[in-house]
Amino acid sequence: MTENDLKSIFSENIKKYRSGKFTQETLAEKIGVSAQNINDIEGKRRFPRTDTLVKIANALDVEVYQLFIPQDKTPVVIEETPENEKLRAQMTDEIVEEIRHGVNKMLDKIKKESI
Repeated sequence: MTENDLKSIFSENIKKYRSGKFTQETLAEKIGVSAQNINDIEGKRRFPRTDTLVKIANALDVEVYQLFIPQDKTPVVIEETPENEKLRAQMTDEIVEEIRHGVNKMLDKIKKESI
């Protein structure tokens, strides 16, 4: 997967989860950013900061990792049990940490390129 693939998946998922709930403007207002910021994210021209990423996921009522799952992947339905909930929480924490690391690495690269 390339950086552009990641941006495309992220962009498409925001559009998918936003569809029918929010316009770009109302999502932007809900999370405290400009509509242009959301437009740039969906247009793959910019990637959000970590705090904005979390706000987007919360506003769209999804987990952060769900914004990075390619749409052509079939979702797996897992029975809700206490053990599965514990595993899900642990996996979510690990995935979020990996995403955070990847996003920070990408942001560092972008910063270096813009200097």
